[in-house]
Formats: sequence, C-alpha cells, structure tokens
Amino acid sequence: MQQANQVAYLERMLRMVRTNTRDDGPGLSYTPVEGYYDPVRFQREVDLLFRRHPIVVAFSSQLRKAGDFVVHNDTGQPILVTRGTDGVLRAFLNVCRHRGAAVEQKPCGANKRAFVCAYHGWSYDLTGRLVGITDGAAFGEVDKSKHGLRRLKVAEKYGLIWVVPTALEDNEDAGLDIDPYLGALQADLSGWDMQGWELHSSAPIRPRMNWKLVIDTFLELYHFRYLHPGTVFPLFLDNIATYERLGSHMRWAAAKRTLTELEGQPKENWRIRDHAIVFYQLFPNTVLTYTQDHCGVFTSFPITPDESVMQFSVLVPPEEKAKKPESYWKANVDLFSTALVEDFGIGETIQKNFRSGANRQQTFGKFEKALGWYHQEVAAAVE
Repeated sequence: MQQANQVAYLERMLRMVRTNTRDDGPGLSYTPVEGYYDPVRFQREVDLLFRRHPIVVAFSSQLRKAGDFVVHNDTGQPILVTRGTDGVLRAFLNVCRHRGAAVEQKPCGANKRAFVCAYHGWSYDLTGRLVGITDGAAFGEVDKSKHGLRRLKVAEKYGLIWVVPTALEDNEDAGLDIDPYLGALQADLSGWDMQGWELHSSAPIRPRMNWKLVIDTFLELYHFRYLHPGTVFPLFLDNIATYERLGSHMRWAAAKRTLTELEGQPKENWRIRDHAIVFYQLFPNTVLTYTQDHCGVFTSFPITPDESVMQFSVLVPPEEKAKKPESYWKANVDLFSTALVEDFGIGETIQKNFRSGANRQQTFGKFEKALGWYHQEVAAAVE
C-alpha cells in the first residue's frame, strides 16, 4: 500500500474518532435472501465465477523448486499445479487421459519427476506430456501428443497463484496476465512484496453456510462488539474502518486501539500496519488480511447452496518468522480461528433462517456498504 494511501486512510479513521462518525455510504443496500440458497443461482455462480474467473489456489512458497506440486479440488475442478525443470509454473486438470483417474493422489509434494496414474500406470512429465503407456502395444498407434494432461490458465505474482479452472484447447495460450484483472490493487500487492513469504499454516474449515455468507463475515466491523467481545474486539476501535471500491475488488482498513497514538506524530513516519489491519477482497472469493507481521488468506469455495469450505492460510515474511517463536505464530492463528468459530456459529443459524420466510432480503446499513458492493459485483457477474 502506497504511503500516501496509508496516510489518507489513517487520517480518515482519526477524523472518525474525533467526530464519532463512520465511513457511511449514501444509503442502505440490499440483497435477496434467495441468493444464498437457490440451487439455480448457486449453479450459475459455480459455472461462471468458479470456472471463468482467476481463483487463488496456491502460494509461491509451495512451488519454489522443480518437481514441487500442489493439488487443489475446492473449486469443484481437480487442479494440479507444478513447477517444471525449466522453472515454468503450469496448471492442469488432475485427470488421466486414459480412464479419468487422478494422476496425483497427494495434496502436495516435492521432487516429482513424473505423475503416474495409480489406476493403470499411464505417466506424464512435468509439462503434462504423456510419456508412458503401460502395455502400450494393446493401444495401437496412440498419438501421445494428443493425450497430454488438459492445461489450465495460470498466473504467479505477488506470492499468489491464480488458476482459471476450465480446460484449454490445444492451441490456447495457458498464460494469464493477472494485473489487468487486479486493476488498482496491483500496486498494493506489489508493495506488500509477498513473493518470498513462507506458508506458515493452511487448514480447511467447513461451515454449513453459503460461500458468499462466509465472505460477508469479513466485510464489516459492526458485529465485533457484540459477537467477539472476548476475542478480537478488544484489539479494535468500535466500527472505525474505511472502505474503498476498486473495480470488482475492495480495499479497507480496520483501526486498532493504538490509532490515536498517531496524533502529533510526523506523518512521514505513519505506518498503517502498526495501527490497523488492511483487508483486500479479491473477487470473487478471496480475502487478504495484512497485520503487522503476516498476512491471513481466506478463500471461500462452494460445496452446495448451504455448505462451503474455507481455506485459512497464514503467510509470514521469513525475517519475521526467524525473530519470533512458534508459540507466537500459534497464538495468532488460534485467535483468528476462535473468532472464525464465533462468526460461523452465528452464520450457520443465519443460513438456516433464510428459508424461514422472515426476511426477503438482507439489509446492509450505511457503514456496511462493502456488503452491498460485493453482492452487486456477484449479481453483475452472474446475471
């Protein structure tokens, strides 16, 4: 985040504290409750958002060396990402071209030389090329060049790896320029410079909630005082946050209680991560949270209209990891995890209540404008 933007955000939040105001939108916004459970709408979201849009599926720290690989199934597509001996990152459908079994069973690994189907032993090199057919004579003249793993568009930048989960035709380019998609966020992600950061931990959480309702929990601080009084609320000022819409994405910051210590200090020394958490919502399903010394990555994926899986990952700069004991990082992860249990506990009751007929729409207040923005973007993408 550029220094000028950091200062502007901090100034806006200090002004809110002085005047007891909030970062209000022009009015209320709404989204129909059916959008959280309707099966037709759900399938359109899967078909469009999770097949045609770039989705964060891995991190650079998992795929640094030739033979490193990651398997990702949460989009509903079987994805295999690997680094070749030429240093190039590639993504494929994790599907053998013989009978459709997975060519890699493990979730991740290193030093891979080839992917071998466990069903009949067909093998593929790190470029996805079919290199071996067991008992090949029984198949006659198979054109191996036409039976390589199906490729996917992939991009690696800013420490993140995006894949578009739809198979390419043989003549299509697998390259993906992610910067036009990120738009104005590109400069921020470049500034955070996560390329060398290490993956500390990653774990799935499976709430009985629509995947969008999971994202909703990150888009406002209004609930902190009521739902998180003993966990994260003591760290923050009450609902002091500033929001900005950047294309289909968003950036916002939540003020810590130390914010007022900036009064009277030279602005050139202001550093937003010392006094706020900076959030990014990468459309459609990823939230980044930058704190003083690490980044939390939350990716929400659809399972059914009423179920999702959220991957909660933590990326840490190596110099910070070296300075602090593992107990410190565990405490941070545990705090976030406890808050998520609180969020998803109430979220699961909301999901059940959608079908009660009590409400036809979700109502978002003026300082919940990020929720309105998000659902406008989802609606525009699927409708």
